[in-house]
Amino acid sequence: MRVTLQSVDDRSKFRRMPTRTTTRSHADRREDRQATRQRLIRAGLEAVLEGGWAATGIDKVLGSVNVPKGSFYYYFESKDDFGFALLESYQAFYLKRLDRCFGEAADMQPGTLADRMEAFLGESIQGMKRFRWRRGCLVGALGQELGGLHATFRRRLDASLVQWEEILGAALQRAQARGEVNASLDPNRLARSFWASWEGAVLRARLSRSPDPMVHAVGNFLQLVQHQPES
Repeated sequence: MRVTLQSVDDRSKFRRMPTRTTTRSHADRREDRQATRQRLIRAGLEAVLEGGWAATGIDKVLGSVNVPKGSFYYYFESKDDFGFALLESYQAFYLKRLDRCFGEAADMQPGTLADRMEAFLGESIQGMKRFRWRRGCLVGALGQELGGLHATFRRRLDASLVQWEEILGAALQRAQARGEVNASLDPNRLARSFWASWEGAVLRARLSRSPDPMVHAVGNFLQLVQHQPES
């Protein structure tokens, strides 16, 4: 077969074309990095929820998702940065849940605030049972290890709780307007009291492997907010 100059030129052009393929390869690597980062976050959440922050070894988390030990800093700047990512992921999940249970859209559904509190309780118990009482609340778990946490970490934990309080406080205020909650009570103080009680109840439920502490926390709270002062 005779090779012409034109055919040589065509082959040269073909060999020089894959600029777009190289660009796509960079995009693929970025996607792979993000996907692996999310796998590490999920594995980290599982480890911290079950064993605590101090007891969670980075090497163990890396090994659980088959990531080489020396690659951690490719995905996170430091262990604190990793912890911030865990908290951010957990907070995003939990805020969606609170919005579903106590947000304004929930008020459009049939039922009262008490019904939604009971639904929140049921979801929580179901989640605890699913993991055989080994996992509780990330914010509560990290809050018990304040001595080993960076100051910025503590502030972020507190900010997470403030967001929870704001959502429940607003729901209580709307329930007061509907006559479901004692109007003489401060909804924001009630919300702070509930979350303080709830975090203790979750811890006690893990220790006793029983939903009773959580059931009592919600029941006592509803009894408090629904009580009307004597005239």
